[in-house]
Amino acid sequence: MAGVILPRCAACGRLMTLTGFVTANGELVCRRHAHERPAVCCGLPADLALRTDWPLCPRCGATAVRTQQDVKRVLPPIAARIRSLSIRTTTPVRVRLVPRDELQNRLTGPGEVHGLTVVAGLDVMDLMVARDLPLVRFGVVVAHEVMHAYLAQQGFGDLSPQVEEGLCELLAHAWLKDQPGDPAEWERRRITHNPDPVYGDGFRAARDAAIRIGGVRRMLDHVRRHGTLPGPP
Repeated sequence: MAGVILPRCAACGRLMTLTGFVTANGELVCRRHAHERPAVCCGLPADLALRTDWPLCPRCGATAVRTQQDVKRVLPPIAARIRSLSIRTTTPVRVRLVPRDELQNRLTGPGEVHGLTVVAGLDVMDLMVARDLPLVRFGVVVAHEVMHAYLAQQGFGDLSPQVEEGLCELLAHAWLKDQPGDPAEWERRRITHNPDPVYGDGFRAARDAAIRIGGVRRMLDHVRRHGTLPGPP
């Protein structure tokens, strides 16, 4: 007779003798956790004892960027990878870690925001990233916000939200390409399949335009000159 191997719950590790559910990332969780608050990035049950600004599971909490000292420790390789993609700000921009409420209080629209760049003409006044994000999500947000800073400093002017946010998501996705592990893969999938008409459609339009025109650099040159993505031939 063939044996049956029961899977284990991704949250508590117990055998799945009870029915459960699958998170957005494809992890199986037993029904013991059905009414627990999901973690912001992975969807596993959050550990509220962590006392973080965002609900995090223990796995994500272990990599959370919680202080400005953490930023100094983890930012150099992130910045180096962004520079290797030929995105360089003309003047250094400080990444400032801020509480979740500080970001939300600056905005009036719905939804949660993990980063914000404040510009005035060619000058970047502030680049904020939410405190307590897991390392991979922190890197994604940094890359996204650095592209906002780059577009301002390079004089791209007023772009439509879909074009600008699409370019920012394109850089975030490019940064993820050489990041190992499941969290990076989940972030790549989230960006690629995001149904949002500004961020998701914008990313896919920027990606397709770069492929069509022969690379990101040529695509950016077109956007700088015309204020729009290159269209089909």
